[in-house]
Amino acid sequence: MSTKWRCIVCGYIHEGEAPPESCPLCGAGPDQFERLEETEQPEVRVSGKVNQPGAAPALDDEQAIIQALYSISYGLFIITAHADGLDNGQCANTCFQITAEPPRIAIGINKDNYTHELISQSGRFGVSVLNQQGHDYVRRFGYRSGREGSKFEDLPDVHRGQSGVLLLDNAVATLEAEVIGQLDAGTHTLFLGEVKHAEVRQKVEPMTYAYFRATK
Repeated sequence: MSTKWRCIVCGYIHEGEAPPESCPLCGAGPDQFERLEETEQPEVRVSGKVNQPGAAPALDDEQAIIQALYSISYGLFIITAHADGLDNGQCANTCFQITAEPPRIAIGINKDNYTHELISQSGRFGVSVLNQQGHDYVRRFGYRSGREGSKFEDLPDVHRGQSGVLLLDNAVATLEAEVIGQLDAGTHTLFLGEVKHAEVRQKVEPMTYAYFRATK
């Protein structure tokens, strides 16, 4: 049985003899993974009712913060960027709406990621909202750096948006944003973008991180 490792930054679960070189979701290094001693058990429904789990064990403040953060729900997105004729994309779980009028969103990107470099150069980014069959996109865009080679090579189902970024055809929706502000968050930058263009491509349920973990 392979060992399970959990990213202490975003909660991603990796199975293998050792932690990955980087988290495919948030870009954290192997030193940010903790080994899981026991497999978490999902809730069990019996006769339409949920068997409630027992009370959580007492935790110190540090562990309580880590465990509480695991309970926050996330979506999964492919964030793309284009600068100086170069394209890149990465998987991310931090993308959320800030305002409706005007429409503004924020994304969190690891400073070491190639996508961060291209967003900083161009001042623009794209978001493709994954559907529940988007597992292969998570693997393609999340398990290696774009500095090692194009992640779009031999990927036919993409198109270039009005801002120049590549976007997935097979997505629930796509958005293109212009960076209007940013916040230094330590290992990450929080980019604030004003949405300039968008497409609604599918009427299906979006991928969540919890769904990806349960079905990968």
